Amino acid sequence: MKNFKLNKIFFFAIIINLLLGCGYQPILNKDNQNFSISKFNLEGNKRIAGLLKNNLISVKNAVNEIELNIKSEKRTAVSNKSPSGKILIYSITLTFEITASNNNNVLFTKVFTKSQNYSASDVHSDTLNNEKKVVESLIESIASELQIELNSIF
Repeated sequence: MKNFKLNKIFFFAIIINLLLGCGYQPILNKDNQNFSISKFNLEGNKRIAGLLKNNLISVKNAVNEIELNIKSEKRTAVSNKSPSGKILIYSITLTFEITASNNNNVLFTKVFTKSQNYSASDVHSDTLNNEKKVVESLIESIASELQIELNSIF
């Protein structure tokens, strides 16, 4: 029985050592970023464009400085109603048209679109909170996609 416990402990120690020593490093951190965003030009819905700006990782004094033009749009629509006409589910769509340029040279132009449904609540403030959480989630997703796109260029 003692031998079985010793083998079990030895086995778990090896597994933990392999997992910790795998060399994993996240790609969306400041150490792997070779660019900095020097200027943001926001158009459209400035609130959600500002939230996207705040979600991007910024590095000071990087070799490549880029300028981002962000045109944003938010659309909310009724997705599902009850037979009595009460709104049950809303659908929200965020669209960002982003142009990255470096010294007046356009690096890329891409449109990021994400949509998601959220449920309506009996209390209006709860519905607004649900919308806010969905918007933040969608913006975080778009920011990570944009970060990957920019990292692949530099």
